[in-house]
Amino acid sequence: MRSVATRPASTLVCPSCSTPLPTRLPTCPKCSHIAPISSEESYHALLDVPESPNPFVVDARTLRRNFLQAQRVCHPDAWSGKGQKEQAIAATQSSLLNKAYQTLLNPVQRAQYLLSKRGEATQETDQVDNHELIMDVMDAREELEDANTEAEIETVRNRNEGRVTEAIRRLEKAFANQDYTKAKEESIRLKYWQSIEDAARAKQRET
Repeated sequence: MRSVATRPASTLVCPSCSTPLPTRLPTCPKCSHIAPISSEESYHALLDVPESPNPFVVDARTLRRNFLQAQRVCHPDAWSGKGQKEQAIAATQSSLLNKAYQTLLNPVQRAQYLLSKRGEATQETDQVDNHELIMDVMDAREELEDANTEAEIETVRNRNEGRVTEAIRRLEKAFANQDYTKAKEESIRLKYWQSIEDAARAKQRET
């Protein structure tokens, strides 16, 4: 199994004015120095959330706090009065931050990202060779199709919530054990159950 090196959290210093930087971005609000983000920077490092001991476990409140702080530093509006080069870099940083945040926030996307970094990328067409799981998913979809009231849809969601929680627990264990084959399997399982949740929420909005 391939391991991925992580960089320890540390206070970065502006190369232009030597002021400690407020985030992991190479961006200094004090002297308006800004540089492109390294292509080797992981989403965890970018948003200053730990990858160790388990990269799949992310504290959502810390993630959001760090995301908002970083966005304040590089948001294009904050650089509107600067040069075109600086504005372009700020826009790229802001876009990458959004992508990193959404990826780490969503358990399915987070698992897929971590697997891709470890050479185990998932594909849209990937399926689990588990007949019982496939039957359970089909039953859940049929139950949702037959649900016509708010209460019936909520019952489907409540039942599915337990499946999502269990799939996330299994993913945490797989990544903790660096069992990426198992993690890939569990990420596909979670994707199935998350699709039920998404469909149920969409149906609730239409009801």
